[in-house]
Amino acid sequence: MSNKQSDNLNNPRQIAFHAVIVLALGMVSGFIWGSVMADPVATTTQAAAWRLAHIEGFANGVLMLGIALSYALVQPTGRAEKIIRYGIIITGYSNIIASMYGGIFDARGLMPNPESSIHDLVVFYGFMPGVIAIFLVLGAMAISLRRK
Repeated sequence: MSNKQSDNLNNPRQIAFHAVIVLALGMVSGFIWGSVMADPVATTTQAAAWRLAHIEGFANGVLMLGIALSYALVQPTGRAEKIIRYGIIITGYSNIIASMYGGIFDARGLMPNPESSIHDLVVFYGFMPGVIAIFLVLGAMAISLRRK
């Protein structure tokens, strides 16, 4: 098996590996969400933050698996392949880590304003690498799909 064929198998496997970790973190967030909901002292915003973390883990993990499984169809090469592979991994971790941080510190990460706490700012800016990366990933996938 040539090096290029090996990469064509290993690169989507690398994405799938990280997808499983993001999914697992989403499931842990779901467990914490359930615990927070049962806690009479927990705030509704904290429960909402953990629900978001649970959904982020699931949605991003499934998206990552979908991209890994679509590698044979997309057939990315060169720079596009690196953008897709690293970009989707950055997206997955950025979103799950920022949303779990929001749950831990009861922060929502809404648009920054003068009243924003440091935790809100960490959540907001923690999402930004993933937001930027997913647009790059989708662009690289579209270009790869248009290639003849």
